[in-house]
Amino acid sequence: MDIGRANKRITFCRYEEKENALSQIEQTLIKVKTVWASVEPTRGREYQEAQRVRPELTYKVTTRYHKEIAPDMLIKWGKRCFNIVSVINVRERNEMLEIICIEKIAKDSKKGGVMQDGGRI
Repeated sequence: MDIGRANKRITFCRYEEKENALSQIEQTLIKVKTVWASVEPTRGREYQEAQRVRPELTYKVTTRYHKEIAPDMLIKWGKRCFNIVSVINVRERNEMLEIICIEKIAKDSKKGGVMQDGGRI
């Protein structure tokens, strides 16, 4: 891994269910780990393969190996949020992770579209 390319500070988050004061279950976003990583949009052949399955914006995030990272997490990078599709332990050496993810895009709510959490408006 070229450590100089890992110049983006990202945070891995997970939704957890907690009981509020009214004894109702609500989901809250919990920060799990903040790390340095490279964030690149997929392009060329990778982009074509990803677009065939998912028409959203697809990215590849590369970081050092962290055993607690799982596909049920989200990645926050600045104000942007990414859903993790797959986590690949490169060469099974526990040195580097390649994470394929999809950017969650919020559209104008007046026109209808997708909310920040992926639900429909």
